[in-house]
Amino acid sequence: MEQKKNRLHPFGHGGDIRTAAACSGITETEILDFSANINPCGPPSGLLAHLAAALPEIAAYPDPACGKLVEAICKRYNPQGAVVPGNGAGELIYLLMRAAPAGPVLFPVPTFTLYEKAAQAADREILCHKLLQENGFMPNIPSLCEDIRRIRPALTFICNPNNPTGTLLEREQVLEVARVCAGVGGMLVVDEAFLEFCPDWEKRTLLRTKEENILVLCSLTKLYAIPGLRLGFVTGPQAVVSALLRLRDPWSVNTLAQRAGEYVLRDHYFARRSAGKVAALRVALAGELAKIPGLLVYPPSVNYIFLESTDIPSDILQQKMLREKILIRDCGNYSGLDSRFFRVAVRNTRENNYLVGALRSVVQESCGGNK
Repeated sequence: MEQKKNRLHPFGHGGDIRTAAACSGITETEILDFSANINPCGPPSGLLAHLAAALPEIAAYPDPACGKLVEAICKRYNPQGAVVPGNGAGELIYLLMRAAPAGPVLFPVPTFTLYEKAAQAADREILCHKLLQENGFMPNIPSLCEDIRRIRPALTFICNPNNPTGTLLEREQVLEVARVCAGVGGMLVVDEAFLEFCPDWEKRTLLRTKEENILVLCSLTKLYAIPGLRLGFVTGPQAVVSALLRLRDPWSVNTLAQRAGEYVLRDHYFARRSAGKVAALRVALAGELAKIPGLLVYPPSVNYIFLESTDIPSDILQQKMLREKILIRDCGNYSGLDSRFFRVAVRNTRENNYLVGALRSVVQESCGGNK
């Protein structure tokens, strides 16, 4: 399953403004990045000052056990499984592919491109369950479970909400998949990187589940707007966690990332405030985008919006938008998608309005002003 290449996404993900700047001849600071799904509220108040005060600590090695960070994670989320912090969820995805029992890996497509890259790096057999456009790319749980029974994968991945489509499953739907995985001796990895942007997150998360075949991945970089620090964690059964710890670089989570995690997890209300604000922003942005002829908006659930361009190929649209100093995420390099689809992040009101105006202008110009 070879992914299509895009010169602005050489690593298969958004947020690479350095490459975009080099390709476009403009500076990084001029680019308004709608390709990375980061909390538009920014990091919690006081974080930068806290990190500045912690700078002298970089003269010593970081705590390999991440003791205080693990304590903060457990206090905030009360997970039922053991916890392993990582250098972003990305590192943990790569480690899981190596640490989990041998066998094929299954994931619905389109979904986060890093799963495929990590499986390839671990020489795992990759199998896909295709999500149908006519169903809005929403997983059909009976169909997915049928594939699991037939394929008997060692690992099944579910991204909830899914990246890039934004589809969102109910907790019981995910648990149904987990039970089928258990029935064939497999494990289910649930990636909840964006789930806390949902106001009803606590009703959906599987962090507190006691099933022995479920691993939950969480990212702290999106919600807390610290992607440059790289911080995430996985929780699950002790056997897999122990295997992860044996494979992990003992200093993969640097001191400043640990201190940032400890700090941001103290504020139990930051996530709730952010989820409420982002919900209002995404509704407003999706409504304005839906008014642009030539664009189809898929219902958003969190802090990004998945769209289809009916008239302009997504890579061409991306190039034209970059001339407006806006970087969008061309989704043509996702397995299961083609050059009709793209994704935009939800940012603040002023920036969202600028995006809408630029998209409307580019689409109308590209269609000869007939729309």
